[in-house]
Amino acid sequence: MINFKDVSFQYPQAEQFLFKNVNLRIPANSLTLLSGPSGSGKSTLLRCINGLVPHFSGGAIAGEISVYGLDPIDIGPEKMAATVGFVFQEPEAQFVYDTVEDEIAFSLENFGLPRADMHRRVQEIIHDLGLDRLRTRTLNSLSGGEKQKVALASVMVHSPKVLLLDEPTSQLDPATAEGFLEFLLGLKIDFGLTVLISEHRLERILPYIDHIINLDESHEISYGNPQEILPLMEQVPPMITIGRKLQLSPLPLSVSDFPEGLATGRPKMPPLSSGKQTDRLAIIALRDFSVSLAGEPVLDRINLDIYPGEILIILGPNAAGKTTLLRSLLGLIPSTGQRKLNGKDMHTLKLSNLVETIAYLPQNPNDLLFAETVLDELKTTLKNHALKKSEVELQKFLDLFRLASMKDRFPRDLSVGERQRTALAAITVHEPQVMLLDEPTRGMDYNAKIQLGILLKSWREQDKAILLVTHDVEFAAGLSNRTVIIEGGRIVFDGSPRAAFTQFPRYQTQTARIFPDRDWISPDEVIYP
Repeated sequence: MINFKDVSFQYPQAEQFLFKNVNLRIPANSLTLLSGPSGSGKSTLLRCINGLVPHFSGGAIAGEISVYGLDPIDIGPEKMAATVGFVFQEPEAQFVYDTVEDEIAFSLENFGLPRADMHRRVQEIIHDLGLDRLRTRTLNSLSGGEKQKVALASVMVHSPKVLLLDEPTSQLDPATAEGFLEFLLGLKIDFGLTVLISEHRLERILPYIDHIINLDESHEISYGNPQEILPLMEQVPPMITIGRKLQLSPLPLSVSDFPEGLATGRPKMPPLSSGKQTDRLAIIALRDFSVSLAGEPVLDRINLDIYPGEILIILGPNAAGKTTLLRSLLGLIPSTGQRKLNGKDMHTLKLSNLVETIAYLPQNPNDLLFAETVLDELKTTLKNHALKKSEVELQKFLDLFRLASMKDRFPRDLSVGERQRTALAAITVHEPQVMLLDEPTRGMDYNAKIQLGILLKSWREQDKAILLVTHDVEFAAGLSNRTVIIEGGRIVFDGSPRAAFTQFPRYQTQTARIFPDRDWISPDEVIYP
């Protein structure tokens, strides 16, 4: 059991407590969701359980915490590690070794386990998590989703009693995320594991949870079973939005909980269109575009046109080649075939010329953040492009990303969602024509994604071309002009978003699954009684 008694915490130099007088009793063998907007304190609350707060973070903490009889405030994270496993929001932050197998074995070496036992446990967890084909791979060659699986394996290999996960599905495709959560549920049941998950994509996790800890923007905490807490929450997934408007009680926690025949006799959406533009010149054109890494083919003869004034969404399972496509398009990875920008061969253009026209947001925002403040990140980009903007113009630009109040903050002290917004602001402040965005909603709450969607649509109206790679089908469905699905390094679909999000089971939105005969893909389209 995990107990919080009158726990309060304040970060160093912070003017206010992040949370005050928290009282929680989390039972053993339960799966608890931590929900709430970015910056509300979810990750901090998790870190209290294994002692990273306050031993690593610093700050002032008061009250009592007990985790299976251990006091993390007293003994710290090193001694808590045998009982509490932690998978970070950014798995790269916890890696030590270069290869998958060595990384998984590392924690066992720290505990001094005999080599024979260590070998057996490593083989078992690699098999259980389906990592056999990655066993000898280097960590920097893995996709974001594969890295998250390795991070989980490195924690689960020493059989902790408590498992803490910070945004564990943020880089997983829908099918892999579902399999991952099913696996966690099995661990909870079979091994009596107590699991706490901080997660923004509630549509994925609600069917699996026993309790919710919800932190609102004022850092007030509510705790209880889903049916007690969901009615109190402002930010909820499409499934709950639909359930509320249909006045269903209890609220459905999965698509299968909805009664059948809800949309009988109601009109379908207009016929599906191709989604392709035929009357405009493509700003980027790829022909027979192929990429191999370490001798293995990753992209195979890709033919793709990207047009001004469109948001092109790319979907696909983990390791399908989506990130490789973005990186090789920029020339960061060698490729074969044609690659043209505004009709010019991109192989003949310098990288400095490309970045004037094309902005690239990688999966990990830390790769782009080097300045002392958020404002300085923008000024650095402008300096690199020999451009100037007034302080008033920069303030207005920061407002677009909800960063104005953070302009003097050190970027790496921000939450992952805030860092993501900072990186996006930094790469677009010089107003490029093309934007390549790799998982831009990582770490963002529902409201932040709504604001991002508004911003992307405004850029589309300015005739910019946006190529967006994501596993967030709910976000993508509300934005896409055209959708491409890549599987096994090849394009298997290029066309209408409505077709992609209704006809491909792997990528169906919750709305499409609730109303399978209506072609609806978002709650806004649903016609209610």
